[in-house]
Amino acid sequence: MLTIHDAKSGLLIYRRRPNPMVKKKVFRLETQILPLIKFDRNCGSVFQYELFSLERFGHETALQTFHLNAVSSVYLSGRLLMRNYEEFLGKGFEGIVLLSDPYYEMAMRLFLFKRMASTPTGFLGERDKLILAPAIEYFADANLEDARSLRTLLKKAPLKVANVLASPVTRQFTCSSPDQRVNRSEVAAAIDLLSRFAIVGHHTNLPSFQDAVGEFLDIEADDLVIPPRQMLIEAIAGALKSIPSAEVLLEEDLIFDYYVRQALISADREDTSKDLERNADPSNR
Repeated sequence: MLTIHDAKSGLLIYRRRPNPMVKKKVFRLETQILPLIKFDRNCGSVFQYELFSLERFGHETALQTFHLNAVSSVYLSGRLLMRNYEEFLGKGFEGIVLLSDPYYEMAMRLFLFKRMASTPTGFLGERDKLILAPAIEYFADANLEDARSLRTLLKKAPLKVANVLASPVTRQFTCSSPDQRVNRSEVAAAIDLLSRFAIVGHHTNLPSFQDAVGEFLDIEADDLVIPPRQMLIEAIAGALKSIPSAEVLLEEDLIFDYYVRQALISADREDTSKDLERNADPSNR
């Protein structure tokens, strides 16, 4: 298949239509700091146009990809602030999102901040590097496996560092700029915007999410690779759950996560009930 990318930016310029081709416009909102690249590659392979990690290219470029009106087969993904792009969910684009436990995501961020202080990374854009710089510097020498040390670091975190860690997912759904803060009253608005997504999944039930995406795109669910949880990150997340300042920083995300999980559990129960009813109906045999 012929594909042409810009050598410097990596932007897709042209690709001959894949066979088979999904004739949909799909946007996957990335809520994790570490992007699901393999997942996106498998999904994007059945679209004529694909572009991942849109946040690396800036707002104007991201906006232009949503305006590809002449292309009927588009797959985009990125850790974007949805308030700036929500109009496109009603203009042909269908949304996909996978949510994670807020403590695990905070643990992953702390782990990566410490690592980035000594090892450059290629998955962050220049704007993200500037925003995250204070946190990367602050946690450069952190002992993340020492709960007492971690408690002290979070309690004494400067405002710029705290802002980086404060409820990042709720912020994605309610803010239009990265320096905005959220409060508890905005959780309802975040849930309202989330309800406009075609597929909402959670890490607590990955098979259900993979099956839904596989059916939606008519591809094999087993090909949709999502990395397993890391024991070290799980251990850090466990320690964070006992730290009051971590709970304060994640307050909105924790509330948001609770209501989303309850809604998904209710939806699963309803689907199971419908399956049981269909199986019990003699006309379906």
